[in-house]
Amino acid sequence: MPRDRERLERYDATTSSYMIMQITDEDRASQITLEDGETYFMARLRFDRAHREVDEEGQVRYRFEHIPDDAGGEVHVFSKFGEVDTNTFRGGEFSEMLKWGRHMLVFDDRTGIVGELRGENHMIIPRQMLMTGSGDEAQKGFKCEWATLVGDELIVGSHGKVRQEEWIKRLGPEGYAVASEDWSHVYRRIREACKVGDAGYIVHEAAEWHPYRERWYFFPRKVSTEPFHEPTDEREKGNNLLIEADAQFQTIEVRQVGTRVPERGPSSIKLIPGHPDEFLYMKSVEIGGKTESWIGAADISGNVLAEEEKLGNFKCEGIEIA
Repeated sequence: MPRDRERLERYDATTSSYMIMQITDEDRASQITLEDGETYFMARLRFDRAHREVDEEGQVRYRFEHIPDDAGGEVHVFSKFGEVDTNTFRGGEFSEMLKWGRHMLVFDDRTGIVGELRGENHMIIPRQMLMTGSGDEAQKGFKCEWATLVGDELIVGSHGKVRQEEWIKRLGPEGYAVASEDWSHVYRRIREACKVGDAGYIVHEAAEWHPYRERWYFFPRKVSTEPFHEPTDEREKGNNLLIEADAQFQTIEVRQVGTRVPERGPSSIKLIPGHPDEFLYMKSVEIGGKTESWIGAADISGNVLAEEEKLGNFKCEGIEIA
């Protein structure tokens, strides 16, 4: 069975309760020094539950159960690997999670490292390092922002806002061979479908491939018809448009999911095993020093299945079902 279907069949249609995992991108605050003097990059790994409930009329709703920190709801994960950035050392800025067989992968948007969560001490072991753009143009890590499985391949994508971020990476079944593919035409088609015009932009951090429908689903973080201006982007350009496209991106549909909250934008989306026409998603808020994480649920037709709930004053950018 192809791995994309295997991933969605690890639970069946009778499943009504899921353990969910979320990982943070702490940006510059990720670097810490432990009591033994060792310097690491740290992220929060959250564990919560999502319960699927169906009422007498057949209406599906999701209810979230937040596990307290002292009951195992939050642990810290550590990485030793970073990248020099204007006289600073940065790393451990995780923007996505993905279950790949028995492996739980995390994706660092600073270094381009694809790591695996391992062991009771939750160390992150690097498995692959992806390079920006075509992979040959600069000593710069790929800004990993979204990941999904297509057949037996792992597809990792980026923002799509500037030229170097319009590439994707294809990793073979064993995770060793990496191919870089120019997706500028795909990102352009999505911008056209959203009617942002030549001056506007779209920022992608959440995408999934639906193997049964053979459709792509993108849930962009930011959508703007105006040129990028950071303070305006942070406060006003949060998105609620879900984009559905066929495999070749020839036919694209755009629909709303709930009410747009200008400061919130999707940072991760996951189809639900056993109920693959439904999905969980994360939204992030990042305004100056203010950060928040929100969780919600919907279906691929745009129907809201859970009102968005705040997780906390931190920035989770990856979600996956354990």
